[in-house]
Amino acid sequence: MRAWAIIFLLLLSALSEIFLGRVFSPDIIFFRVLRLILGFSAGFGLSVVGAVLQRVYRNPIADGYILGISGGAVLGVALSELFKLNLPIYLPSLLFSLPVSAIIIFLSSRVEPWILPVIGVGLGTFFSSLAVMFFILAGIESSRTLYALWGSLGRFFSPSDLPILLFILISTLILSLVLFLKNRDIDVMALGELEALCLGYDPKRITVFSTVVSSLLVSIITSYVGIIGFVGIMAPHILGVFGIREGFRFYLFSGIMGASLVLLADSFGRLIFGIDPPVGVIMGIMGAPFLVYLLLRKVNSTL
Repeated sequence: MRAWAIIFLLLLSALSEIFLGRVFSPDIIFFRVLRLILGFSAGFGLSVVGAVLQRVYRNPIADGYILGISGGAVLGVALSELFKLNLPIYLPSLLFSLPVSAIIIFLSSRVEPWILPVIGVGLGTFFSSLAVMFFILAGIESSRTLYALWGSLGRFFSPSDLPILLFILISTLILSLVLFLKNRDIDVMALGELEALCLGYDPKRITVFSTVVSSLLVSIITSYVGIIGFVGIMAPHILGVFGIREGFRFYLFSGIMGASLVLLADSFGRLIFGIDPPVGVIMGIMGAPFLVYLLLRKVNSTL
């Protein structure tokens, strides 16, 4: 019953993405279907990454955005624009998100879990700031920079963009499935490295594998959508309200919940403000208070 409620929420959010708005025509409907595919892919992939990284690094606010992976990815986009690289745009993104992942992996066994997000925020801010500078040097219009830093589902406008959208969707589903199949290994990591070793698992291998796959997923999404923060934090925690907290279903429904959040944020943001606000801005308005709530709850639980 709880699973059906989450699926119903996804259906509701998909319908809102297509039909909510102040303008309505067949062309607009087609355009919104393209946004639907992109929004589903972004929300699903980022939330799966959030659920995985929270378990692997034993931190309730870990995700691709907080750990700085998105910042590294957007720097790759900026450099691609600056040097006019004739490469699939996700490759430069991956090239710069992997060093961030390597730093996080290296430090994960050397610092307390609560310190990693602080380091990640610093890395993400550093790389995002460099990205802005390179966008300026490349002469990119300010709206492109804004959407790269805050995310947008309105980048694709025509049927010729459909192959790219399908590539994003299929890549997201395949990489997410790869992580789903490792759900037992990832769940064990939540117990701690020593406990994982005692149970016969290799925590270092699990950490490296999960982080690298997550980086690839974040890179693909960020290179085409831009940075969308907080959804990877919110979705797994909201899922806990439905009583789904582990196993294959936890990661799958975290993705579905995240897709619903992104689509709802995009459609209601468009309806309420009467413009096309970056979806990352709407998610920030929703997610920042949620992050503060999680931090306060964590502090109170340790007192």
